[in-house]
Amino acid sequence: MRLIVATDDKYLRGRDGSTYSMTVQDYSFWRRYLQVFDEVLVLARVADSLKDKLGESPANGPNVSFLPLPTFRGPWQFLRRYRQLNALVKSAVDKADAYILRIPGSVATLLWRHLEKNHLSYGVEVIGNPKDALMPGMVKSLLRPAARWHLTRAQRKQCQGAVAAAYATQYYLQQQFPPGCWSTHYSDVELPEEVIVDELVIEARIKRIEDKVKSEQPLRLCYIGSMAQLYKAPDILVEAVAECIKKGMKLELAMVGDGRFKPCLVEQARRLGIADYVQFLGRLLYRRNVFDQLDMADIFVLASWTEGLPRVMVEAMARGAPVIGSNVGGVPELLAAEDLVPPGDVQALASKIIEVAGNIDRLKRMSILNLETVKRKFTCQIHDQRRLEFYKKIKEQLMPGIPKFAVNTRNSVTKM
Repeated sequence: MRLIVATDDKYLRGRDGSTYSMTVQDYSFWRRYLQVFDEVLVLARVADSLKDKLGESPANGPNVSFLPLPTFRGPWQFLRRYRQLNALVKSAVDKADAYILRIPGSVATLLWRHLEKNHLSYGVEVIGNPKDALMPGMVKSLLRPAARWHLTRAQRKQCQGAVAAAYATQYYLQQQFPPGCWSTHYSDVELPEEVIVDELVIEARIKRIEDKVKSEQPLRLCYIGSMAQLYKAPDILVEAVAECIKKGMKLELAMVGDGRFKPCLVEQARRLGIADYVQFLGRLLYRRNVFDQLDMADIFVLASWTEGLPRVMVEAMARGAPVIGSNVGGVPELLAAEDLVPPGDVQALASKIIEVAGNIDRLKRMSILNLETVKRKFTCQIHDQRRLEFYKKIKEQLMPGIPKFAVNTRNSVTKM
């Protein structure tokens, strides 16, 4: 059985013909669907690059290939290319037997329109909330309010009409977009045992921080995230770090990521007088380099305006890092309430950094609790089991004797 997965993630195609993820969705990510389906076709935006190798490993591989769409950024470019995009998505429908929409997203919504028109069943993987992602200030476009309304309304219908729904959060996204069918929850984060540190590593980390404090060396904060938009609030973090330094804190900030707002963030650091304290490391091609940055961090900070369940935060917790996050989306499902701040509040974030950085016992408690949370909630075995059942639920609807159209199971909802 051939499966199409529609996603709004962007990819690059190298001169060698291989397709590379701009995030972490390499072949190992897509190979998971092959546990149930014979072939996976990824419907996504793909741009050509002049480079040969663009990442640690390609996203395509045996039985995983791409149905490339032209790239677009923002509502205006989407509308300008709508006819071309719509024709390509329409032609893709007949190339598969099963469909999964990774939502929110314009690509998934385009595919959904054609599936609904043809009475074809589908599953959804709900990884975010478009109402939050497109709130004022997140996207600079006159079409932002219309896009926000349209994608939010569409996502509610998509969740209600799916034959199976999988959510990235345990509670938050389900409350915002209730399923109309069988549902489960799991994270995209893969945490093999070798990635999760032990208590000895935490002891060494805390000893390092304690030595820094005693010798008045700067503590190292770390941010890892996209700079293509500002919904992960890197600008809020830069301003908060400037406030901390102004108040006498010895800090340095490592920022990993790339995107069109990076030059603005560099200029912001210069304007605030902290250019010498902020390192812009760009996008790291290899996952081990990301883990190196997490291991060097004394505190990991992700003060986003909106989140589903942030992968990099879970990885930071698995490495035993103390973590500060914002009280949005699924983040409260990860962190203790005392480690959360309101989104967009520079003063609250600066105060939290100062409060945490000066308390060695608090940092140790944060590290231990984070590691315990990861071990309890994010082992591969737990999520693999839920993910496999989700795939099987979709396939069951397409087995011989079952009509190939959306099945209403609202009166017999099964949840894990």
